Amino acid sequence: MSRKEFGFLLQQYLDGKCSEDERAFVEHWYGIVQNKDREPLQETDFQALEPLLWQQIQSRTQSPKVIPMPVSSPRRQFSYPWMAVAASIVLVLLAGWWFYRQQGGLLTYENEISQEIDHADWQQRTNSSDKAEVIQLSDGSQVRLAPQSSIQYPAKFAADKREIALKGEAFFSVQKMPTRPFYVYTGTVVTKVLGTSFLVKTQATTKQVVVEVATGRVAVYKQTKVAETATATNAIVLSPNQKATYSPENQQFVTGLVERPQVISAEKSVTQPRSFEFDDVPLRRVIVQLEEAYGLTIKLENENQNECPLTADLSNLSLYAQLDMICAATKSSYTVQGTTILISGKGCANL
Repeated sequence: MSRKEFGFLLQQYLDGKCSEDERAFVEHWYGIVQNKDREPLQETDFQALEPLLWQQIQSRTQSPKVIPMPVSSPRRQFSYPWMAVAASIVLVLLAGWWFYRQQGGLLTYENEISQEIDHADWQQRTNSSDKAEVIQLSDGSQVRLAPQSSIQYPAKFAADKREIALKGEAFFSVQKMPTRPFYVYTGTVVTKVLGTSFLVKTQATTKQVVVEVATGRVAVYKQTKVAETATATNAIVLSPNQKATYSPENQQFVTGLVERPQVISAEKSVTQPRSFEFDDVPLRRVIVQLEEAYGLTIKLENENQNECPLTADLSNLSLYAQLDMICAATKSSYTVQGTTILISGKGCANL
C-alpha cells in the first residue's frame, strides 16, 4: 500500500463510499460508531493525523500481525494485511489523540522530563502526601517538595555539577559551591545557581514555569537538552524578590516581583538594625533604605519628589503596604514595571 492509497481509504470511509465489508472493518477498529463516549471524527481530524499515522504504519509493518477480513468485492484495491495494520494503528493512535485532547496536552508535558533525562542511576522521590516534604541531598542542600510533586536526582552528585529534575513545585536551599553549579530542570526551563534559596513551580493549567528568588542570584534560561549545562546567552539573572515566568505558548520569559517581597538579610558588616520609622526624612533617603532592605530598584519619576519629607512608621508592614502609605503621604502613586518600582508624582512643592 502506498501513502496515496492509504489516504484514499480514509477518505472513502469519510465520504461514505466504502463497501459494506470495508465500512464494517473500519468501524470495528475505530470503535467510533458504537462508542457514544467518543467524539465523531471529522475530516480535519484525519488531515491533521495523516502524516503521523503514515509514519507509524511504515515503522510497524516489518512483521505485521495479519487480521483477516471477508472479501466481498473484486474491486478492492488494498491487501487485507495492510488494511488490518492500518486500521489497528489508526485505532491506537486515535485513542491516544482523543485522550490527549481531553487532558489538554497533559501527557506530553508529564513525559517531558523523562524524555530529557535518561540516567539509570538517578532516583526519584514523589510527595504523595498533603504536606510539604523536606529532602536532604548529598551535598547538604535541601529541597522542600510540595504535595503531588516529584524530583529526580543522582544518589551522589558529579564532581563538577549538581543536577535535579523537577515536576511540580519545590523550594530549594542550595549549599554554596562556586565550582559545582546547581541546575534544576523543569521541562525546557533551566535554573542555574551557585548557592542560594529559590522557588520553582509549574502552573497546573497553563504549564507556565515560575522561578522566584529568596536569596542570592539565579540564572534562568530555556534549553532543550539536559546535557548542555553551559549558561545560555539569553539567560535572565534574578535577584532576591524577583521572579521570572516562562510561557510554553510563546516560549518567552516575563520578569516581575514576587507577590510578597521579603526583607533580605543585612550584610555582616552592618551592625545597626534596619528601621522603618521616619521622622521628617526626605523621600530620597526613604527610598534608599527600602532598596537596601528588599534588594530592589525603586525610582522617583520626578526630581521634585526627592526632598519631600516623610513622617511615618512603616514597621511591620509589607513592602506594598509601605508604598501605599508613602504615596498617600506624598500624593503620589507607584507602578511595578518588570523588576523596578516607579513612584510618580508632582513633588512636595505641590502638596
